[in-house]
Amino acid sequence: MDKKIIISTFVAVCVLLACILTITVLNKNSDEVSSPETPSETTSEATSDSSANTSEESLTDSAEDSEEEPSSNEEPSEESAAESSTTESSEENGRKVVSFLACPDNIIHPSVYYNALRSAAEKAGTEPDYKALQTADYDFAPMYENIAERIASADLAYVNVETLIGGNENKISGYPTFNSPEAAGETLINLGFDIYNLAHNHMLDSYDDEYLINCNRFFTERGQTTIGYYENKSAIDDIVVVEKNGIKIALLAYTYGTNGISLSSSASTYLPIISEDLMERQVAIAKEKADFIIASVHWGTEDIYSPTSKQRSAAQTLVDLGVDVIVGMHPHVIQEAKWVERSDGSGKTFLVYSLGNLVSGMYGGKNALGAMLSFDIVDLGDGSRPFISNVLITPTVCHYTKESSVNSDDTGFRNFKIYEVEHYTEELAQSHGCHKNVSKMSIVDPLLDKNFSKESLIKKIKEIFPPEFLPKYYQLLP
Repeated sequence: MDKKIIISTFVAVCVLLACILTITVLNKNSDEVSSPETPSETTSEATSDSSANTSEESLTDSAEDSEEEPSSNEEPSEESAAESSTTESSEENGRKVVSFLACPDNIIHPSVYYNALRSAAEKAGTEPDYKALQTADYDFAPMYENIAERIASADLAYVNVETLIGGNENKISGYPTFNSPEAAGETLINLGFDIYNLAHNHMLDSYDDEYLINCNRFFTERGQTTIGYYENKSAIDDIVVVEKNGIKIALLAYTYGTNGISLSSSASTYLPIISEDLMERQVAIAKEKADFIIASVHWGTEDIYSPTSKQRSAAQTLVDLGVDVIVGMHPHVIQEAKWVERSDGSGKTFLVYSLGNLVSGMYGGKNALGAMLSFDIVDLGDGSRPFISNVLITPTVCHYTKESSVNSDDTGFRNFKIYEVEHYTEELAQSHGCHKNVSKMSIVDPLLDKNFSKESLIKKIKEIFPPEFLPKYYQLLP
C-alpha cells in the first residue's frame, strides 16, 4: 500500500515539472514574437516608410504636372480631395497648400429676408411680423446648409456681399437700394467665410458711403477680412494680404461702377473703379508683398452669358500684369472659365468671368444657376512661385417656391435653399418658383427661363464651363 502511494506521488511530481517546463518555453517564444527587434516588425516598418516616401513623391509629381499642364487636372472625389488636402497641408518636405473657395453674389432680396424672418418665427412658435424688420429675429442658416461643410472646410472662403450690411438702425430694404439685416452677415461669418468682397455696383446704395462704411466695420470688428473698401485714396497702397499655411495671398477687388451714384465732395472714401492705372499700381505692390495674387472683378452685362469686350480687355490686363486668379461677379448668370496665357509667355492665369448667384430672389431660372470655384494654392518650398492646382467649378442652384406676397415689396418666394446641381432633383426643379415668372423678365433665356429643369441646368452648365473644370458627375454624362 505504501509502495503504491510513493509511485503515485512520483508520477504527479513528474507531470507538474513537465507543465512548468512547457509554460516557460511558451513564454520565451511569446517574448521573442512581440519583441520590436524581430525581423517581421523591421520589415513592416521598412514597408511603411517606403509607402510614405512614395506617397510624398507622388504628391510632388502631381503638383509639378499640374503646373505644366494646369488645364488637364483630373479632379478627385470629395472624399479623396479632403484626404489629399489633409496630407498636403502637413507641409512635409517644405510643401505648402492653401485650399481656396470662392462663392458668388449673395443677394438678400426682400423675399429672402422675409423667408428668414418667417423661419425664425416658426422656430420660436410665434407669428411673423413683417413690419418690424429692424428688430426682428432672422434665421438665414437653413438656406446654406447644403454647402455649409464646403465653406467651413476651405482654408480660405470668399463671398461677394452684393447687398451691404448697412446697419439695423437704418431701414431694411431691397432692390434697387439694399440694406440687408445684420443677421444675414452674422450667418456668413458663422458659415466660416473669411473674405468679404465689398467692391460692387451696390457700394453706394445709401446714396453716400454710410452703408459701405458700416458694412466694412460690421465685418472687421468681428475679426473678418474685407476687400474693396478704402478709407481714402492713400489707402489703395495698403492692399489686403492674407497669410495662410505659410503662403502670402494678395486680394484685390474692382468694380465697373456704382449704379450711377456718386460720392459727395466731402466723402474721403475711395472707390476701386476698374482702371489700368489702378490695377498696375496695386499688382506691382502685391508682387512685392505676397506670393500669390487673386483679383475679384465686378463687371459685365446682367443676364448675358457672353463676356463683353470691356471684360475681356480688363481681364487680359490683369493676366499680363501677373495676377494668378481672376474671379468675376455681377452678370447674375454664369460665364466662361478658362486658362489665359500672358502676352509675354511667362505663364497663365485662371479666369472665370462670372460665377452667377449664390442666394438670390431674382425671377429667372438662369439667375438661379450659380457656381462655387475651388482650387489649391501650392508652394513646393523650392523657391519657385506658388501655382494653382485642382481647379473645380461646382454648379449650384438657388431653389425657392412661390407663395402669396405679404406686401408690395415681396415676390412671395419662400423655402430658399442652395443645392449642388448634381444633387438637385427633377421634382424640385419642377416646383421651382421661376416657372411662374417668365412674363416678368425683360431678358428671357428659352432654355432656363421657359424650360427650367435639371436637364436644362446640366445642358447650360456643359455649354458654358469646360468639362475639365467640372466634377466627374458631369464628365460622365452623355
